[in-house]
Amino acid sequence: MPVPGQTSLTPDYQTRLRVRLPDGRQLGLTRYGDPGHRPVVFQHGFGTSGLALPPAPALLARLKLQLIAPDRPGVGQSDVYRRLSFPSFAADTVALLDALGIGQPVEVMGWSVGGVHALALAARYPQRVAAVQLLSSCLPLGERASYRHLSRTWKLLRWGQKSFPWLNRTTFLWLSRQWARHPNRTIDWFIRLMQPAERVVTAEFRALLRDAAVQGFTHGGRGVYDDAQAWCRPPGFRIEDVRAPCTLWHGTADGVWGASHLPYLASRLTAAHLRLLPNQGHMLYLENWEEILTQLT
Repeated sequence: MPVPGQTSLTPDYQTRLRVRLPDGRQLGLTRYGDPGHRPVVFQHGFGTSGLALPPAPALLARLKLQLIAPDRPGVGQSDVYRRLSFPSFAADTVALLDALGIGQPVEVMGWSVGGVHALALAARYPQRVAAVQLLSSCLPLGERASYRHLSRTWKLLRWGQKSFPWLNRTTFLWLSRQWARHPNRTIDWFIRLMQPAERVVTAEFRALLRDAAVQGFTHGGRGVYDDAQAWCRPPGFRIEDVRAPCTLWHGTADGVWGASHLPYLASRLTAAHLRLLPNQGHMLYLENWEEILTQLT
């Protein structure tokens, strides 16, 4: 059964909860909207959390939707789980839905690496997923079939994560301390490093993304590190096993994960619809939130 978390934000709209998983771990989540409305699962991006959704109470009420945004293990109020993988978190998400009393198929949204987690859920539990929305989605870094479609930068990052895990663990620990002690300075530092399309949107949603990242780097950055490790290992599912219809939202100016992989990813999905948005970057879900949610209905 779900239990209230430590914080309740705007009780009629946004509430943080925790559920107990079958193995005894606690999984945190943020629930947006009326619990009686149709549920949609949101899988957050790398280094952030379930708090990364823009406030839209009137929109959710009009569309009769509730959004359920779980925090992956080691993020926010979720317990650390060193054996994190795409299949393990897909199982956690199903257990979360069961704990909330949601048995019907749900639509799943995933932003950035959250898109891979959304695909894993749809592939491993097809009876629980009605449709998938991939928002600036990545590819699984540890999948041999996808490797040649990675950019040189992502191939290098994958190599570094696998070859020098201790260095990445130290980096994420340092970042967790920066987010905890100097959140405003840290978000401003990241904004300066971004490409123009990402910089403008991140500055507009600065407070939202700052607070989401603070929660993303709890537990000394353990959850971010384990998420990176899982991303670099063989994914444990086949993209071809996704049978639910998928919409791929991507910006032509994405400075984090370019759009060149989209035809390849779409070719491996049974029912894929591309939404390529001109001059938009990796944060496009924030700019197009109303359109994305409206499409769900």
